Amino acid sequence: MQATLNIKRYILHLALLCLCCAVVPAGRATAGEILIVLSQDIASYKETARAISQHLSLQIDQTTAEQISEEDEPLPLGQYRYIIAVGAKATREVLNSPLTAPLISTFIPRRTYQQILSENPLHPLISSQQTTAVYLDQPLARQIRLARLISPRAKRLSTALGPDSSKDLALLKQAAEAQQMVLSHALLEQDSNPIRQLQPLIENSDMFLTLPDRAVFNRTTAKWILYISFRQRVPLIGFSRKYVEAGAIAGVFSEPEQIGRQTAELINQLPAQPGQLPPPAVPKYFTVETNETAAHSLRMPIPAADVLETALEEAER
Repeated sequence: MQATLNIKRYILHLALLCLCCAVVPAGRATAGEILIVLSQDIASYKETARAISQHLSLQIDQTTAEQISEEDEPLPLGQYRYIIAVGAKATREVLNSPLTAPLISTFIPRRTYQQILSENPLHPLISSQQTTAVYLDQPLARQIRLARLISPRAKRLSTALGPDSSKDLALLKQAAEAQQMVLSHALLEQDSNPIRQLQPLIENSDMFLTLPDRAVFNRTTAKWILYISFRQRVPLIGFSRKYVEAGAIAGVFSEPEQIGRQTAELINQLPAQPGQLPPPAVPKYFTVETNETAAHSLRMPIPAADVLETALEEAER
């Protein structure tokens, strides 16, 4: 009887021990694991993290930037092989902690990532061995190539720039010239009168390219750009699915799952022992969306979204 009781106790103890070993809370992982830090507990970030987990065979812990900031003591990040920060807030929070493990920032705009690095007091000490990124925004050449595929005869491309996107003006002109298009632009500040600047700009364009910049594409300005472009019958190229749904004739963007997949592939290609990280990368996987209603209103036939997507992929091979 006593022997049977001892056996039951042993089995129960073993089961509890296995359970404790299986549940590894964030900050107490052994070497070789991955910690994912979400900027917020919202769908896009969670979808990115879910895709990362699906394409990695390593043990993964997950937390949020808010949880890290609320910790009384810094998390022992050095116990992880790599830290993956999803979004700007997570990237900033991890960089503000003692960075003792390599950081991969993902689902983050290029300019935002560069700004976060430059604002960090330890920026000169953060080398390519410590951090890299998978950007969210599309390369300019890809966006302008989409414009050319939609309108092969277009010659005049215009765009509105804000304080951030204006830093890419030289790259924009270069990408436009590569597609035999002349670029014209307006520089908008947050207190600018958008109608006065956008009206003549769009009137003298064959196509208008929208770029993500908070100073330009707030709700009011975005609405005026759509209104003026429809009135002047000038097609828009959008930078997000929502902008295409709102009236842009087409757009190219990357879904959270696509960014997550690319991030996991980056991790899988890194050596077992952390070393030199690759440079930040633009989105490898992307989606093209078209708006047939907008195309019909503009009396402008366009290829199907999958045809445009394939053409972009082939052009970049």
